[in-house]
Amino acid sequence: MSNILTSINKQGPVILVSKDISWVFPSGYGYLAGYLKENGEDVKILFRPEDKSLYRELVKKIIELKPLVVGFGTLYPDLQPTKKIIELLNEAGRNFPVVIGGQMVSPTPEFAVEVTGADIGVIGEGEIILYNLVKALRNDNDISTVKGLVINKGKEKILTGLGEYIEDLSNLPQIPYELFPSTEWLSIGKLLVTAPQPHHQYANRSANIHGGRGCPFNCNFCYHHSRARCRPVKDILDDVKKLKKKFRVNHVTFDDDLAILSPRRAKELAEGMLKIKNLEYSTTIRMDILEKIDDETLMQMKKSGLRHLNIEVESGSQRILDIIDKRITVNQIINGFKRLKKVGILPNASIMIGQYTETNEDVQKSMDLMLQVIKIDKNVNWGCSITTPFPGSKLYSLCFEKGIFKNHYDFFHSLNKNQAMSGVTGNLSAMTDKEILDWKEKFKQVRKDERAKAVGKYVCKIETLRIRAQRFNTKLQEKYLDKLPKNIFGNTIKKHITIYMILCKLF
Repeated sequence: MSNILTSINKQGPVILVSKDISWVFPSGYGYLAGYLKENGEDVKILFRPEDKSLYRELVKKIIELKPLVVGFGTLYPDLQPTKKIIELLNEAGRNFPVVIGGQMVSPTPEFAVEVTGADIGVIGEGEIILYNLVKALRNDNDISTVKGLVINKGKEKILTGLGEYIEDLSNLPQIPYELFPSTEWLSIGKLLVTAPQPHHQYANRSANIHGGRGCPFNCNFCYHHSRARCRPVKDILDDVKKLKKKFRVNHVTFDDDLAILSPRRAKELAEGMLKIKNLEYSTTIRMDILEKIDDETLMQMKKSGLRHLNIEVESGSQRILDIIDKRITVNQIINGFKRLKKVGILPNASIMIGQYTETNEDVQKSMDLMLQVIKIDKNVNWGCSITTPFPGSKLYSLCFEKGIFKNHYDFFHSLNKNQAMSGVTGNLSAMTDKEILDWKEKFKQVRKDERAKAVGKYVCKIETLRIRAQRFNTKLQEKYLDKLPKNIFGNTIKKHITIYMILCKLF
């Protein structure tokens, strides 16, 4: 099928297809939809099911809506399902263009439209660029005049130059939450409660707040497409208050790459959150920034409702930290965990295995660091991933220099085969693939065993019961409760089962 660069549905809606909501609100789609709506566009949000057998049903919905254009986006691993859905849209005889965007496009735009079969790709932040494209399609103008696109003309790919983005984040649009079913993203505690740590609570009604975009640091595994900038704290707090009032939110997560960029920003955020009652929050931080925050401010952060911090530790080897260009020391990491324990802020920490030139000895130092931190604070929640050289990162370039990848398809096929962060997609370490995978499993088991020793058998049994109860609860909901008729009979059964639900909450 030849590419479609105009649309016959000039009055049709703009359809944005998000992956199924899980864990976090899709704020990227929220801002895209918000910008379009504020400029008078009709926008509809559909959700891509995890079950691939349901893709045809999604395609049928899209075709029936007769859209002006359909958009897909987000992270690089989403290229594969996007490719499949576009193929199904082609089979269904679509007569409108498909545009893709996000991190799956910006680092390798020509490849992204080629591999998926999309007609157009948005490079960089998409609010203004997508709206300009929509205007061009509505008015039947030449889309090559729209900056920030890659246009797929078969063998020829046209780059239209740098596009605009929202430089001042105080000008971000309001998210149209009515387009996103709150039943899918608000009661996140029901999902996270199965994790064996006190960071999450069953009754959490949680919302994600956008505090900024980009990151001023240059870790070798990361990719940036625009300069780092922050939203004014006042705007952030206004969003918090609105969500609290509208959805009875009792917990918020600041979901940007680095929400606490400085001690001053930490203090300003804490002072604002102190004034909002009955609300806790979570955010991200670096250990070198934490080191600059004084004890008084750190205590104020705790009092203001800060429940837990997400911290990318990456390694317990100073050599590897330096290779990553992390710009922190192992001592800063250890001291940071001690300070958080002292004030009662719960950390989520992550370790990465398989970094450039990393040896077994380096990984052992990461293991030793994890064990040391568990002794400092038994409630640190440790995650472990395998280094993945995503496009746009320094590691991705190194894979080409070392001959691991000869073209973009090599990484694409390796990622689909091994799954991002779970398998080895491009081994730049001094270890074999098997050694890396063995270390990951060892981390998982040692973390589980050492934490069990730290918290005691009684707590472990309670956690196990809670997880089993919640899993059973979820199956019961999916298999039976959701299928009950919406009449007196169905409602009566639901009321009786509510007693069981309450018992699950008690765990």
